[in-house]
Amino acid sequence: MGRVVFVGDKYIGMLMETIGVESIPIFDIIDAEKKVRSLISEEDLDILILTEKLYIELSTRNVRFKKEGTNRPILMVIPSLEGSFGKRVEDLYNLVSQAVGVKLQFGG
Repeated sequence: MGRVVFVGDKYIGMLMETIGVESIPIFDIIDAEKKVRSLISEEDLDILILTEKLYIELSTRNVRFKKEGTNRPILMVIPSLEGSFGKRVEDLYNLVSQAVGVKLQFGG
């Protein structure tokens, strides 16, 4: 089995380490972008865990979360300490809408 790596703030990182997940702390968005790009190129990375806030910031910088031509690593987005922003749900909604060819509506 390959590596499971969390990239983000040191407090969530300490929690991840208690459950056996490798943690890479970041200090700013430029540092995060360099570390994520480096991790994506590694062959043994199976799961990449990011906070939703970091995911949003990296997405606006056009960071790719998968190696070209593969479906690895699996990207897992968890809520930040500030709470959830709903960005990942929005991304999944857009992908499903595109796949079925119609704009879906949220139930409620």
